[in-house]
Amino acid sequence: ILIIGGNPLVSNGSMMTAPGYGKRLKAIQERGGKVVVIDPRRTETAKKADEHFFIKPEQDVLLMMAMVHTLFDDDLVKLRHLEDCTDGVEVVAQIVKEYTPEKVAGTVGITAKEIKRLTHEMATAKSAVMYSRMGASTQSFGGLCLWLTNVFNILNGNFDREL
Repeated sequence: ILIIGGNPLVSNGSMMTAPGYGKRLKAIQERGGKVVVIDPRRTETAKKADEHFFIKPEQDVLLMMAMVHTLFDDDLVKLRHLEDCTDGVEVVAQIVKEYTPEKVAGTVGITAKEIKRLTHEMATAKSAVMYSRMGASTQSFGGLCLWLTNVFNILNGNFDREL
């Protein structure tokens, strides 16, 4: 799970709204999963995560654009069960074409190498989800951040997928 702008240890998360998110996070890790937090501050969730990347404030949209770019550029798009009901994929590829990890790295504060690694790890995992929350949505381009979260999960073949 890649958590962008969220602190579910405090908020209990919106997708997992129930007490005990700490136990859920630990269960992910015990199953061999990985928890990564992208946030400009070291939140309670970031302290328990396997990795935490400090992003410059209000740059989440550029990180997400670069990650979606990497899915296309490195031939990692896999729609799986969504193949027959998804259109506009080529339009998204055009939208993100200019947002290479190398181009956005200095602005977001995360190296191009790390952006690519995170994207590859998400794309090659048995299952993976990008989860963004208030920190990504209540900023400039917040709507675009939430849209890109769904786009990434769709292109990664993990949107609405049963394991």
